[in-house]
Amino acid sequence: MTADLSKSSRVSPPAAPLTAADIDEAAKRISGVVTRSPLQFNERLSEATGANVYLKREDLQAVRSYKVRGAFNLMAQLSPEELAAGVVCSSAGNHAQGFAMACRSMRIHGRVYVPAKTPKQKRDRIRYHGREFIELIAGGSTYDLAAAAALEDVARTGATLVPPYDDVRTMAGQGTIAAEILEQLDEEPDLVIVPVGGGGCIAGITTYLAERASGTSVLGVEPAGAAR
Repeated sequence: MTADLSKSSRVSPPAAPLTAADIDEAAKRISGVVTRSPLQFNERLSEATGANVYLKREDLQAVRSYKVRGAFNLMAQLSPEELAAGVVCSSAGNHAQGFAMACRSMRIHGRVYVPAKTPKQKRDRIRYHGREFIELIAGGSTYDLAAAAALEDVARTGATLVPPYDDVRTMAGQGTIAAEILEQLDEEPDLVIVPVGGGGCIAGITTYLAERASGTSVLGVEPAGAAR
């Protein structure tokens, strides 16, 4: 499945490089919607490593992940005309839940494309967070096919695509995690370890720390079998 996007202006245009100031602005936008997750000292991991280990508990977000940060920050910057045309995303589950919560919070309608094999639990959570503001469309055997269907939708309807990672507005929202970490610690951390999927979260976190805590190192981690 392919999509001709030349007729649509709703896919993200080239943008200026992401900055820490962008992330500070994102933090203001998402305040009141996104939970300021706790930074908890973990005694077991600290004893095992000989370091003071803290966990940023993004699993305590209403959608159980950080994904709502990026989705809401992007959607909060859309024009009234773009919002009226609707929003679209593709997801294997977590981004869709954040997207759905953002749609309901802003009272705008969105369409979510997920692979046909997406577990019922995740589908139910997407519907729960989006309620009447979400249309869930399942089809295709892989995420790539769901993503292609979302692009076809954008080209056909003029809706705005809300990417899970490859948009600076998404990255800025996800980078607010780093801003919170620096506020919650009494000193700059030596190392921040970030799980890597599409790369949006680590892009935002690295950008912020490079400007605001230059002595902090960042380590990205991913499953051994992850696609490259």
